[in-house]
Amino acid sequence: MLTFGQKETLTHLLEDGVAKSSHLLAKISHTPWGVMSSSINEIPPVRLLSWFDRETEPHIASRFKAHSDFPLDIVIFFPMSSAEAVTEAFTRPFAEKMRKIPDLVRLTVGEVSNIVAQGAIATLADEFQKAFILSVPQTQQGSKASLLGSALEDYDGRTDILMLSHVDLYSEGLSAQCTMVIMANSEALRRLLPI
Repeated sequence: MLTFGQKETLTHLLEDGVAKSSHLLAKISHTPWGVMSSSINEIPPVRLLSWFDRETEPHIASRFKAHSDFPLDIVIFFPMSSAEAVTEAFTRPFAEKMRKIPDLVRLTVGEVSNIVAQGAIATLADEFQKAFILSVPQTQQGSKASLLGSALEDYDGRTDILMLSHVDLYSEGLSAQCTMVIMANSEALRRLLPI
């Protein structure tokens, strides 16, 4: 379990990183974006699976692994309605060219998730002077619970910690929500964070 101070520090860092991703989203899509994340909460995997199982809308999830001496996975879940709204807003300047691209929603969500995850990781890397290199996103579609179940295959309850944050994205005529789940080695995380 993280202490209150450690949670506060981690929340502050991730909120800053996620917020900074709005600048790159705006640059690529030629429209202003805002991105905000909620506080980080530790949560047991059984409870999280139970919560996710109640959501019936299909989701798209993008999973990233951080390659470093600090094991870390990030999974970002978009409900399909938010995924479609984000795709429309993100690709609007290039709509004519991109209309014929197969699986455009999944590809766009993967790219938007990549930008958000890279923003979060960059802040952690700067703060702790660590090199985090994120993998290419693995993007899948399905029920929220089944997507989380797939991501949890690498989770080890003896050594890992599971954290949850909600992320709001907004732009012109767009308001979308997604969920960010972080899996990290608990001992490595405690060593990084001040008590």
